[in-house]
Formats: sequence, C-alpha cells, structure tokens
Amino acid sequence: DTLTSINNLGSLLQDQGDLDGAGALSREALEGHRETLGDRHPDTLTSINNLGSLLQDQGDLDGAGALSREALEGHRETLGDRHPDTLTSI
Repeated sequence: DTLTSINNLGSLLQDQGDLDGAGALSREALEGHRETLGDRHPDTLTSINNLGSLLQDQGDLDGAGALSREALEGHRETLGDRHPDTLTSI
C-alpha cells in the first residue's frame, strides 16, 4: 500500500545517508499508519521501529529509545514474547 511504500522509501534514504529525507518520509508513514490502522497494528509498529532506528542514526538516543520501547511493548501486547517481530524489536 501507499504508506508501506513511503516507509520503504524512507528506509532506503536512510541507508543512502539522506537522514533528513528519510525522517520526513518515516514520520509521514508513521502518522498515516497511526491514523488509519491504530497504534498496535503490525504496520504501525514497524513504522515506529523504523523511525526509532533513524533517530538513533541521527544521534537522538532519547527519542530512539522511547520509540523502540513503544514498538517492543506493542509487539509484546499484540504478538506475544516469542514472535519473530517481537524478538526483532528487542
């Protein structure tokens, strides 16, 4: 879908070193996922995790930690402790 494509492009830009461009797209994807799917949908949790990774690359460790914790809590609540997506969030 469109939001997944936006999220994927943000990840590509992050990999290419365009952290500002990646940030704009990652935030757009996360906002859209939250609005359309809710906070605990797997796609929303992936967007949260991706933005956390980007913030870590940008040196915003406090912001990255908050998002990483949110993604982990969401995965645990919705998928359980042993699901591969939960384990990736740890």
